Amino acid sequence: MNKGFILGATVATGALMLVPGVAFALSRAGRPVMRAAVRTGTVAYEEFQKAGAEVYEHMEDLAAEFEAEVKAARSERDDTPAGADGDAAPDA
Repeated sequence: MNKGFILGATVATGALMLVPGVAFALSRAGRPVMRAAVRTGTVAYEEFQKAGAEVYEHMEDLAAEFEAEVKAARSERDDTPAGADGDAAPDA
């Protein structure tokens, strides 16, 4: 750990213990900040949830299109008569 961090944490803890009014003032001032942080987090969560749902929907659409293309290619291949593509063996 950084010595400066330990020193700063020690001084801050000591100040909070020595001056009870400072802890009360900090907690009282911190409440609006915490409320704003929670509100922002909630809004961000909802927006990410909407974006995730849209991405999921687009992926479902792509998968359905791909599946339809594969089925069409298979049915086209199965419907093609033997030798119709010009690869028929010559008569001997």
